[in-house]
Amino acid sequence: MTVLTSISEASLVLPARLITALADPARLRILNLIRHGGEVCNCQIGPVTGYIPSKISRHLTLLKQAGLLTERREGTFIHYQLARHADAINRQLLTLLDAIATADPCLQADRASLDAHRCC
Repeated sequence: MTVLTSISEASLVLPARLITALADPARLRILNLIRHGGEVCNCQIGPVTGYIPSKISRHLTLLKQAGLLTERREGTFIHYQLARHADAINRQLLTLLDAIATADPCLQADRASLDAHRCC
């Protein structure tokens, strides 16, 4: 039996997109680096994660499409920062990421490695 309501699921599109963006270990690692570094150059992500450039690019694109990142170009380098959001959902997701990073040895190691791999 299907129950029809006048309430639309449209309001769930953005939260679902954000949660989907976080539902991948590579994107969690990249977002963790940017959260920790404040601004991270594309040249820093590979040495820390070991990911190839095409994988990094694909995941950065998905994070940007979800509205989590913004970028600043400087020559051939692209610097990524967290998008500035005032909404509660984004703040809660970043709080969740911080909690995961505090408990996860991989994300902790990535943060320490980022500190050693400063930008070009």
